Amino acid sequence: MDIGILKTTGNDQYEINSIMNCSNPLFSIAPLFPKTPILLMTAWLAQGGVAVGGIYSKANDDATNPYDAPIPGWVGPAGEGASPYDDWSEFQDNGNFINPLFFDWANEAVDYSPAPGVSSTWTSYIDRFDENVIGPVSGDVFSVLPLGDLDDPSDFQYAAPGTDPNDLGDIDGFIGYDDPGEITLYFAEPIRNLRGADFVIYENGNGLGTGINAELAFVEVSSDGVNFIRFPSISETPAPISTYGSLDPTNVHNLAGKHTNAYGRSWGTPFNLNDLILEPAVLNETVDLDNIHYIRVVDIPGNGSFTDGQGNPIYDPWHTNGSGGFDLEAVGAISRYMDFENWPPLQNLDPADQELGDDPDEDGLPNLLEYAFARLPNISESPSELTPISLVSDEGNEYLTISFVRDERLTDLTYEVQYSTDLSTGSWTTIATAASGGETTPTLPYSPVIEEESASTIASIGVLRKVTVRDIAPLEPSKPRFLRIKVSPLP
Repeated sequence: MDIGILKTTGNDQYEINSIMNCSNPLFSIAPLFPKTPILLMTAWLAQGGVAVGGIYSKANDDATNPYDAPIPGWVGPAGEGASPYDDWSEFQDNGNFINPLFFDWANEAVDYSPAPGVSSTWTSYIDRFDENVIGPVSGDVFSVLPLGDLDDPSDFQYAAPGTDPNDLGDIDGFIGYDDPGEITLYFAEPIRNLRGADFVIYENGNGLGTGINAELAFVEVSSDGVNFIRFPSISETPAPISTYGSLDPTNVHNLAGKHTNAYGRSWGTPFNLNDLILEPAVLNETVDLDNIHYIRVVDIPGNGSFTDGQGNPIYDPWHTNGSGGFDLEAVGAISRYMDFENWPPLQNLDPADQELGDDPDEDGLPNLLEYAFARLPNISESPSELTPISLVSDEGNEYLTISFVRDERLTDLTYEVQYSTDLSTGSWTTIATAASGGETTPTLPYSPVIEEESASTIASIGVLRKVTVRDIAPLEPSKPRFLRIKVSPLP
């Protein structure tokens, strides 16, 4: 008995047929048109790990943490978070590629104000700082921009001879006298407040067992580059940490720098704009969380002089020398609206393979469907797993269901879930629709059961949605029913 079909159709549309015959599933697709310095590493490792005591995420690979699960900068056959940059900052091709979840990276550094005293060793980085913070993450421990650290004015052990905290022109910065280092980054396309993490910040922290040697920073956002609001942060580290010590990242939330991004591992700290919805500047519309163009990162000298959103002292490895303070590597945007023509994976294709109907990886999925179902056009994947079909029981009846993945950032598509009883032309009826990135909803007068949940294995990622739609009528003996999903570009 034929009990299911998934399908898409049209001029710029496709049919995906997934006919289940109990013991003999069939699948086909039919297009309907033509076609920190390495020298410090030993000292860091000597510190070992720390006891994990908090509720927030670990330094890397903590996918199920419900608060701030880190997001890998690199993905692919070598495993999530495996950067191709080795312990000596040399590129070793491991087959991985930059996480395609990111639709944008910082476009410009509009302000860089480091604290005094950043070592001349890093001068070349400062002189061309755009190269180290603009564009995608690398995982290279040296491809960073240091914000610099501040000294304690009552303790001159780290200061240059003859320095004076009151002399704002000297080469050292002091807590209470100088501002911490900061940088402001610009995104031409706005970051929006969608589900889950909206952007991710990468620092060159080095994980040490359960702890991490990393410098922390406050994070602020703005719509206009003038009015900024700061993420409410939590730091429950109980005591000061030495220069080469490690902190427990499970005690830290909404501070950049708590995740590993060095020596072959690349994980970033996620930030969710929804954490700011009750801020006065949001309520009075000074800052629009659906129109964020600027992200500011402000270093935190970690001796406890600076406090989190609850008034707790913030401790991180302090005092740091050389690059000093927070070392910014990259900022990636997740929650950016997208259309097919600007879809980043297309840039990896030959121009002759960039049309909707092209199939450059020859996996049977045209570019339109790779785009619609959050796949990649240059990596062959089995189309049979695209839209799984199953049966569910309810009050003694069995219903056909179909599932698919959609990306809520895509603004130029319509998904229609349709049923038929005979597969004939003109027999298909739409029972549910998702359009312009919106949720899947019933198409009146029908009322199918619809479930949506995150399609990602990483808890902090919410923009990829797994949709499951149940047919409106139960299966009956000798009365086949078919389902399909129709994907159409919007005009």
